[in-house]
Amino acid sequence: MKLFDTRLSVILERGLARHSLLFDRLLPQNMSGDETDGETRALPMVYRIVESRWQSIELKTFLRALDAKYRHGWEKPRPGQRATGGNPPRTRVLREGSRVEDGYAPAGLWRNCYDPDWLRGLEPYQRRALKIIGANYDFDMTPHFAEDEAMGEEDGTMNEDDMDEEDEDDI
Repeated sequence: MKLFDTRLSVILERGLARHSLLFDRLLPQNMSGDETDGETRALPMVYRIVESRWQSIELKTFLRALDAKYRHGWEKPRPGQRATGGNPPRTRVLREGSRVEDGYAPAGLWRNCYDPDWLRGLEPYQRRALKIIGANYDFDMTPHFAEDEAMGEEDGTMNEDDMDEEDEDDI
């Protein structure tokens, strides 16, 4: 699966659908790249992140949190599901001195999605062409499931918040 697709799958499957609004404005080429980490080809392969200069720290942090959630889901499938077959997700690492590229910045994102130093380096017409939304994007990763809201709290099911330490020992 491509990086964009894995991140989108986390958004759609993990109660983060509100972030579809952001992903509707992104394309696969807007993601950071990666390259093999060194000359040695050992398994599992490790890939060095090639950062996109246009991405803000907040956006990079959010995207990497999606990567971590995807990797966790791959390693520990939900109850009732089988482990995913095939190769494991790429191990992507950020190394000191990793390559940084301008990348392909999409137009129409919120101001805190773009790196402020990168924006300052653009010509005024280039900044205008980005059609930046004059508000900050909320990168909150708290899951929200519509069916939880529809069922209310009296549906008889337990979630992690309902469990105290004694309950966990019984499982």
